[in-house]
Amino acid sequence: MKKRLEKKMEKRKREQIHRLLDLALDINGLEPRKQAITGSLPTAFFYFSGHTGWAEIQVHSDGWSTEDYPDVNMYADTYSLGRLTDVVRRLNTLKAESPGAATPRDSR
Repeated sequence: MKKRLEKKMEKRKREQIHRLLDLALDINGLEPRKQAITGSLPTAFFYFSGHTGWAEIQVHSDGWSTEDYPDVNMYADTYSLGRLTDVVRRLNTLKAESPGAATPRDSR
């Protein structure tokens, strides 16, 4: 019984991590997203550190350039489903508030 619950929890955590990556791709599209190319369209970064079990999301609301720091920086450890869910919810809200967020059909 315990093994089954552990597998189910791991599956849900993996789904949340996949959702974070999907949201970052939804914000960016698949094309280069530098401020010099896209102007002030938002840019999101997704980092996963397998050695520590952490996911990091950075969002540059007005586009990425080398001089700028991210406007939003979120961390989620893979040990906590609640923390992953919270970061997914926050990134989903940011995506909805970003008028320049790309969709798979209109990335530049």
